[in-house]
Amino acid sequence: NIHSFYHGGFPNLQARIQEVSERDENHPTKNFCYISGGSDICPTPLPRSHVHSAEQLRSLGDNVQFVDVRSLSYKNSFDFAARVPANKKKYIKKFLRKVDKDATLITFCNEGTFAFKGAKALKKYGWEGPVYFYDNGGYKDLKKLFKRA
Repeated sequence: NIHSFYHGGFPNLQARIQEVSERDENHPTKNFCYISGGSDICPTPLPRSHVHSAEQLRSLGDNVQFVDVRSLSYKNSFDFAARVPANKKKYIKKFLRKVDKDATLITFCNEGTFAFKGAKALKKYGWEGPVYFYDNGGYKDLKKLFKRA
């Protein structure tokens, strides 16, 4: 089982993060999603430090689908991952029309920030199912996990 973050603990910090995020035009921020956890506006964070195997990722749902949100200029990816650049609304909407509605989505990029932006964009454009973003790591780290599987 993967625990993405301890909920609670620092109420003043939590309140400040929420305040800053709500004032930001890009609400919710990544920090806000770490504090609040997955919700209708926040994807669920999966920090690299909390993920120890590919099986842990696959256990997040019955139909887990990986989504590479890096730009298409990155040629290497997994053959089982969809390519959906996070900054391309057209690709996101096309993907959402095709993807199984019962899927659990896990976005990844190179380091994590773009994975968050991609997961947030999927929610923004209509994804209602579970969506996670692989943070503080990316394609290279996932590649190592899948080699061990």
